[in-house]
Amino acid sequence: MSFMLAFSREQLPEGKQWHYELKYDGYRAQLIWDGSTCTLFSRNHNRLEKQFPEIIDTCQRHFPKKTVHLDGEIVLFQNPGLADFHALKSRHRLRSQASILAASRKRPAYFLAFDILVYEDRELKNEPYIKRKKELERTFKNFDLPTNPAHHDTRRIQSIPMYENAETVQYQAKLYRSEGIVAKIRQHTYSGKRSESWLKIKTPYVITCFILSYTPANGYFEVGVFKDGKAVTLGQCPHGFSKTEKETLVTIIKNNGSWNAQAQKYEINPSIVVTLAFTTYSNDFREAHFQSFELNIPAGRCTWETWENAMLKWPKRVTLTHPDKPLWEAPEIFKRDFLAYTRTVAPFCLPHLAERLLTVVRYPHGRFGEAFFQKQCPEYAPSYVETETFEEIDYIISNHVDTLLWLANQLAIEWHIPFSLSSSRYVEEIVLDLDPPDVEAFSLAIEGANVLKDIFDQLGLTSFVKFSGNKGLQVYVPLIENRYTYEETHPFTEAIGAYCLRARPDLFTRERFKKHRGQKLYIDIPQHAFGKTIIAPYSLRGNAEALVACPLFWEEVSSSLDRTAFTLHGVQQRLEDEGCPFRLYMETQNLLPDFSHY
Repeated sequence: MSFMLAFSREQLPEGKQWHYELKYDGYRAQLIWDGSTCTLFSRNHNRLEKQFPEIIDTCQRHFPKKTVHLDGEIVLFQNPGLADFHALKSRHRLRSQASILAASRKRPAYFLAFDILVYEDRELKNEPYIKRKKELERTFKNFDLPTNPAHHDTRRIQSIPMYENAETVQYQAKLYRSEGIVAKIRQHTYSGKRSESWLKIKTPYVITCFILSYTPANGYFEVGVFKDGKAVTLGQCPHGFSKTEKETLVTIIKNNGSWNAQAQKYEINPSIVVTLAFTTYSNDFREAHFQSFELNIPAGRCTWETWENAMLKWPKRVTLTHPDKPLWEAPEIFKRDFLAYTRTVAPFCLPHLAERLLTVVRYPHGRFGEAFFQKQCPEYAPSYVETETFEEIDYIISNHVDTLLWLANQLAIEWHIPFSLSSSRYVEEIVLDLDPPDVEAFSLAIEGANVLKDIFDQLGLTSFVKFSGNKGLQVYVPLIENRYTYEETHPFTEAIGAYCLRARPDLFTRERFKKHRGQKLYIDIPQHAFGKTIIAPYSLRGNAEALVACPLFWEEVSSSLDRTAFTLHGVQQRLEDEGCPFRLYMETQNLLPDFSHY
């Protein structure tokens, strides 16, 4: 079977005839299931079943005895919209079955299907794209497979959704820092060759750097930046130069540089500044491409800071300032670390911030100065920052990644949200805050959270748990939409509090005054009320330890849970390795039991 391929374009086409998908940087592959066995092969028709047994296992568990032929991409996720090509390449090099199985358990690969070519012996290649896409979605629902990429779902075959609106897919690509976008004409058939009906538009990383050398043997230019006053190499770029540009550049390097006989290349001091685009980076650029000479930028402005900023894919309209500002002394955290963290967690925290009146705590000088709460949107906020007026205060509504990143650049370290949406009188979730007397008594919060989970399990309610980022835990019960007011949830939370006190008077207290609590766990029922707020999932805390209010998996909530592990860097790695424990949160809508008798 041949593969249909796309042409590269610089601009995203628009119009009713076009539909869109996110582009993932992985291995293009086709999957054929004949009813009992699976064939997985690359564009070069290399067989891949042995390399990715976790994909084959999903076939065997979910595909019925019907023929299915899919086209898609094999990926290793960094987030639901971004794939790690370099890690996938390393995975593909493994040869022993033992090492392959170990890798498949530690960081599993996924087959992301974007097209269906055969189903139940029915050829679909000659059907319009829009019809094939609907058939793909219907088939995956019937097979109980995700119809959206789901990072760390145990079902290793998923589908890539289609977007009808160009702005929507562009936002998704920005949010996830995706490799690019694929545009497809809704009526096209699957021709099995490169076609103008499929266009790929990259959304690359862009770096301004200087040229360090030229190697005649392969035509590569070495580029770099200054780090601690010394020129360091980032990688090499061979592509994107016109014939005239390349000839002129080589002449300049030869005339102004020197020949290194040992390295067999011409070297030149930092002076020629260029802008490059690239797909990903790991020790060297992937698909590095020359964009332009920067004659008005001195080489001294090409610094390691420039490089770190480029790797954030920071939105153009959001100002980024003073990334080297120190925020914490111990642990040592700079503003650039906080900005990188916020950029990474944005896809996971924004669903919880969206449409809520936001209160932030700003630390304009980090832990080295005073902090202050901010509810009122400042007058100097850019026009893209949305607000909503409530009780004569213009609150910021963080519906967009640009708003969140603008707040991060303002050093809004903590994000606090109410339990209802800005325009609604209904409660989105019940949250019970478990506050031990001190950090040494964190084990009380662990025990109390498990008591609450048992209660909610017995009531048939799905609950979630989060580390507060300080010394306690918070248990969430998301509610069915537009159903309960605070007046209706109050009797339930009161009943839960009363039951906990009756069942475990040795563990829980509802004493408001800290000095009267002793060594018991305070269950904060009054906190869940109109006008109150809670620290948002993935918000950093301004405490001395710089910990994160991090969602947890319930199986983690045991005596081995280490609260100090939820650092800024630790949470970023955790999301990549384990995914988000609140992944199903927005899909969970609990119907509370009848508690009128409480």
